[in-house]
Amino acid sequence: MVVTDTNVFIDLMSVDALEAFFALGFEVHTTGFVTNELNKEQSALLLPHIGGGRLHLDRFTDAEIQEIEVMTTRNLLHFTDRSVIRLAEKLTAMVLSGDGRLWKECQARRLEVHGSIWVIEQLWVKRLVQPLSCIQCLEDLKRINSRLPKDKIDALIERIRKG
Repeated sequence: MVVTDTNVFIDLMSVDALEAFFALGFEVHTTGFVTNELNKEQSALLLPHIGGGRLHLDRFTDAEIQEIEVMTTRNLLHFTDRSVIRLAEKLTAMVLSGDGRLWKECQARRLEVHGSIWVIEQLWVKRLVQPLSCIQCLEDLKRINSRLPKDKIDALIERIRKG
């Protein structure tokens, strides 16, 4: 079970890996606050996955929203990121995020956390995507998301090339 934040969805959409991501077999959860950060085209790409056990759009009660609003974190986090943490704790789920501050908070709370590079690696490990396609996804990620660690991307590309 995973809780996904906005930037992982955007990364996967940008490298045309969203369908493969859902083929990994995770029970994927996110919040309405996450999907509200997507533009219309991005939201439309998620719609076919909602329901059927592939993508759960979790909602919070008014009391839970109040808890998220006053949630204390070690780093300054936006409300949407705090909603991801709240949902991951509620579900005892792994977090998928590319936000450094959210990563630090997850680690401090002992929540397992991974990012877009890890997702692409899982596509390769589980042989859901051909090695050359994985390499192309990683090269594209390097170009479109300058915040990702290029050394980790390059190391994974090298591992994939070696087989």
